[in-house]
Amino acid sequence: MKKLIFVLIAALGVSCASYAQMSEKELKKATKAAQKTVKEARDDMERDDVPDKRHAKKLIDDAMKNPLLKDWDQTWYEAAIIYEYFYNQESIKTYNAGVKYDTTALYDYLDKMITFTLRADSLQQIPNEKGKTSNEARNRLFPSFIHRNLNQMITAGVHYFMHHNDPATAFKFFDKYYTIAQREDFADFRESDAVWNENGVKYSYFPALAAYQLERWEDCLKYSQTAQNDDEYGEDATEFICESYGHMGDTVNWLKSLKAGLIKYPTHEWYYGKLLNYYSQRNNMAEMEKFAKEMVEADPEKAYNYYVLGYVAQQSDDYDKAIEQYKIAVEKDNSLSDAYNNLGLCIMHKAQNFMDAKEKELNYNYKSAEYKKAKAQEKEIYKDALPYAEQWRELLPNDMRKWGPLLYQIYYKLEMAKEMKDIEKLIGE
Repeated sequence: MKKLIFVLIAALGVSCASYAQMSEKELKKATKAAQKTVKEARDDMERDDVPDKRHAKKLIDDAMKNPLLKDWDQTWYEAAIIYEYFYNQESIKTYNAGVKYDTTALYDYLDKMITFTLRADSLQQIPNEKGKTSNEARNRLFPSFIHRNLNQMITAGVHYFMHHNDPATAFKFFDKYYTIAQREDFADFRESDAVWNENGVKYSYFPALAAYQLERWEDCLKYSQTAQNDDEYGEDATEFICESYGHMGDTVNWLKSLKAGLIKYPTHEWYYGKLLNYYSQRNNMAEMEKFAKEMVEADPEKAYNYYVLGYVAQQSDDYDKAIEQYKIAVEKDNSLSDAYNNLGLCIMHKAQNFMDAKEKELNYNYKSAEYKKAKAQEKEIYKDALPYAEQWRELLPNDMRKWGPLLYQIYYKLEMAKEMKDIEKLIGE
């Protein structure tokens, strides 16, 4: 007991300054007196003639604030028992139709019951003056208080997500669930718990999502790296990994994760969009082209691979090469609207470049036979662009702001007056 008293003094520090002025005998007496509060709370819980346990709860709440009791394992052991009682009382109400219950209180009791149990155990693992430890909480409370109820931490997190739009509190419950379940001394829980074994990977998406909303990127990355292996949430989790690396400023792993995501989910253009934007901003389309060619070799039937090769060529004003790749893309996927748009643009630019060169070559002699011949050739090039622009319109009939200007320009060059008026009418409407 003497050693315990000095440990208490050292642990309490400044907050226990008044106790530090006491003699050893006075401190020992004060400690024993304080411990009576915990014992009284225990007696109230055990007595059948005291049906109202709120007094026991008040006693233990006061005890947990007492500097002389905060490092005594029995304080937290009894607190866990009391809060388990109130958790059960509130939980029973949820099974009775028409009975009101306090969900916030329910999950607060759950959280504290588990927290206090772990606190009692952690103190009991500290060797006493005889070098001995205790497994009282571990043996008696872990199975019924934690193993049986730990999965409710997931339920609590989902509740705060869905009903309170509170990702911070949701994350607290999710994170605590995984932190506890992955402890070394919870190996038996992991081996026997059906929820953990069936859904441990799946549920890791929830703290990843909460951390994403909170912009806590390290936490988001931590849980996304587990959730990426889930069939249902893996794709979203893989995006979270990319976003986390990006916001953390880890460009190397950001690029790796984008490329890995694209390989794993080849039908999802989100990754390509990020990569294209990155390489475009850095004027390094050669690297983008190299990767796209590797993707073609890995999946020659994926239309978007050819779209990217077309886009790279278009950025270099190599319109013939771009047109070639875009045509392959739409042949493999006739719903690829952006490819139709870019096809029309590339052909139009090709026509403009052709005509600019001819005008300069003919010294801007607009009356010459050669100029008229060149205009006829230009018109033929625009005819090639027409079906692609019209297909773009078919795919996006309600988005005239996208296809309208290109299609109008083609109609103008082909002298299609009626079609021009139709677009003018749409613009007016």
